[in-house]
Amino acid sequence: MEKTNYLRHPAVKTTIRSIIKGRFVQENDQNPNYILTEEQEKIYRFNVVAVVVQKENVGSISNLLLDDGSGRIILRSFEESRAIESLQVGEAVLCIGKVRAYNEEKYLSPEIVKKVDVAWLKVRNLECPHPVEMEGAAEEPAAEEELPTDEQEEEIEDLPQQNLQLPHDKINNLIKELDAGSGALIEEIIEKSPLQDTEKILEKMMESGEIFQCQPGRVKVL
Repeated sequence: MEKTNYLRHPAVKTTIRSIIKGRFVQENDQNPNYILTEEQEKIYRFNVVAVVVQKENVGSISNLLLDDGSGRIILRSFEESRAIESLQVGEAVLCIGKVRAYNEEKYLSPEIVKKVDVAWLKVRNLECPHPVEMEGAAEEPAAEEELPTDEQEEEIEDLPQQNLQLPHDKINNLIKELDAGSGALIEEIIEKSPLQDTEKILEKMMESGEIFQCQPGRVKVL
């Protein structure tokens, strides 16, 4: 009897956003299912680094809500696993496995789950930049500006350095000040921020991957 050779596809480093935005393609028994991304890349097995933001156990089924700064998705294991059981909310994990779908909802089916240092989120963000970060690359060139006069230059020099900070930098510094190790409370950031649109700025920073939600209601700087 002729043996069937099964090809083990490599695990592709990707983002949760690419999985969510991609199309789940269900094949026949002989061919594995895959995700077809917006860039027309086929992902049979994923390699994702993310933070556990929620954890739920129902009998032998474990559900982890993962967030990598680009999006959120459920990792679901139907078997008891010490590696998954030992994970805590706020910890970063490296996950390798396959994408599955139930009632048109995608979820991650893990083969390997390993706790990693949160710094790997920043590394992965550099390896797989979020599209949000790249939007400004094709901006139209700015109109020519008049050079400042000597008087204007003196006025600029007299301004406090703090006022020259960008809004994102101010929020970034505030988060670092309020973070005692378990993340900064979003409510406290909004309360102590001198900016009016702090909530919108936080949303943009999470979309771009500058910060991430380590626990419900708490954020950290990457």
